[in-house]
Amino acid sequence: MSPTFQMACCSRMRSYIDQRFIAGVSRFPSKFRVRRVFRGLVMAIARPLARAGVRADTVSYLSLFFAYLAFISLLVFQSPILFGCSVFIAGLLDGVDGAVARETSSGSSRGAFTDSVLDKAAEIIILFAILLVFSGSVVLGLSVESWVFLAVSGWLMTSYTRARAESLGARDLDIGLGGRSERLLILVVFSLLGLILWGIVVVSLVSLGTAVYRAIHYSGQIRDSLQ
Repeated sequence: MSPTFQMACCSRMRSYIDQRFIAGVSRFPSKFRVRRVFRGLVMAIARPLARAGVRADTVSYLSLFFAYLAFISLLVFQSPILFGCSVFIAGLLDGVDGAVARETSSGSSRGAFTDSVLDKAAEIIILFAILLVFSGSVVLGLSVESWVFLAVSGWLMTSYTRARAESLGARDLDIGLGGRSERLLILVVFSLLGLILWGIVVVSLVSLGTAVYRAIHYSGQIRDSLQ
């Protein structure tokens, strides 16, 4: 068997394995999202607001306000419960603003951009509160500063991979089990249990895992679209 033939066989085998792996990863269940659970509550809030003439942008800024309230709750009042409740409301309102836009047919590119920017600002505020309050603490051998850095990295990469894939023509975008609503809910649950530090650990791992999963899934989509 000639070396050229062997190289060709190996190349084909690698290509086949890559395709099978990406196909398998792409079938990973992604439809079980938190926002499906709270869809009824979101609509129950959004419809009256839409009828009252409240703008979607107003709800987005209100969500940012509750993120700031979460910051104050932890930094000033040192109340994990109030922190968790504020984060929950901030996350809930993030779904309400989109529902209000749809109910009033007022969705726009500018509104979507504003919502995305405010979402990131809210995430930074929430994580910064944890960093300030628990600075110097250690979990599983890593400092809280390290865990917050990992969480921020995971949150940014999860969003960036989706945005970049969308700009390159990917269509199956809503995938992965660690979207924004899931990450916030994890923080809420652990905060209400008085285990915020473990919450940031779980959020870090989930967000990084989701970022890797999305990168693999999107790369497969983009490659297939070019063939």
